[in-house]
Amino acid sequence: MSEIIESATDEQIEELLQGKSDVVRQVYIKTHRLILETLPEVAHATERKDGSTWYGTRQYGYDGWGMAALNAHAKWVSLALVRGADLEDPSGILEGTGKKMRHVKVRSLEQFEERRDAVRGLIQAASRLNESS
Repeated sequence: MSEIIESATDEQIEELLQGKSDVVRQVYIKTHRLILETLPEVAHATERKDGSTWYGTRQYGYDGWGMAALNAHAKWVSLALVRGADLEDPSGILEGTGKKMRHVKVRSLEQFEERRDAVRGLIQAASRLNESS
């Protein structure tokens, strides 16, 4: 059995995240759908071992994976943006101090709704980073 699922369905992701809380699973699925609505053509693959989903296309780094990753933790969902340090963040939702990567943590459905537009903007900006390179 393959270690990853290419273009996993919501049902497949739900199954992989069955050990997580209802809130974490719902926030994860909503964030995943937001990414796919924002970038309908984005390639994505989900790891069977932990349910992490990676997003990107060939222009974003090694073997196409490198724009973003979605991870389910015990009490939140994290959207990691590989080149997040290069993004403008007018809403101030990016966290982290690494050289390149930044992430957005979402802890509740209410917080997801509050951050939806800002996250969409960050996803759009992340997808354009290499267009001018």
